[in-house]
Amino acid sequence: MTIEEIVRIRGGVVRRRDLVSGGVSSRQLQRALEVGALARVGRGIYAAPDAEESVLRAALLGGDLACISAAQRLGLWVLRPPSILHVCLDHGRKPEDDVKIHRGSLPVTPWSICVQAMRCLPELDALCIVESAVVQGWVTLSELRELVGGKRDAKLRRIVALVDPYSQSLLETAARYPLKESGLAVQSQVYVKDVGRLDLLVEGMVGIEADGRKYHSGPTEFEEDRRRWNLLKVEGVPVLRVTYQQVAGDPDGYLKLVHSALARQREARAARPTRRGVSVGMSRQSH
Repeated sequence: MTIEEIVRIRGGVVRRRDLVSGGVSSRQLQRALEVGALARVGRGIYAAPDAEESVLRAALLGGDLACISAAQRLGLWVLRPPSILHVCLDHGRKPEDDVKIHRGSLPVTPWSICVQAMRCLPELDALCIVESAVVQGWVTLSELRELVGGKRDAKLRRIVALVDPYSQSLLETAARYPLKESGLAVQSQVYVKDVGRLDLLVEGMVGIEADGRKYHSGPTEFEEDRRRWNLLKVEGVPVLRVTYQQVAGDPDGYLKLVHSALARQREARAARPTRRGVSVGMSRQSH
């Protein structure tokens, strides 16, 4: 790997040992310093001019970004941005008070991020990070299950058990979680004939579309959206379109809305006892 590639992967900040392990010679490092591609910012620590501030601060503390801070940089699903920096240290020195410290081995890996998040964050926040790590291919679900087999890992096992490897977005994960917690039967990515896939189907009666990832950028998308909507209406499947603000900002209101929709649908079906409802093809994953 080139110096540029190593620096980019590391967020613009590298330790000398990272460069050495990547096959960079002392001569190449000196050349990078001479041309300004890197600058020495600490003992054995080098930064590019465009280095990410959070990565640089973690390095100067002697560690790596950890937990939700590392997840955010990696592009994992972060439900609520961190209020303070999370840093992993492999030494015992006490850093600044406005930093959340995780003790562990360096460098921090996707596995480390998942474990740190499950131990540190509220359950839904951790689930979003872990689920996205599985969906994006950073970790596998089977390996995660093996990882949380310890006697003190009950909390972690519960989160891993909630992971849906076929989830399509942060909002879908956040929308599914409170429904499951309230005891409702929820199916993910359910195929409806002639319509396509619904993000979620609750109790086999009410569909939910997570609108955070749906953008009608042109007339074709607009027409397709209305076609799907009309077919679902004909088949008797009401669809709730939810946003991030509804799900994360007012979870109680969101849950009340779903229960109201279910109650109305049950009433409608009771009034039409011969109606069997829509015929759906199950997706690869159901809950």
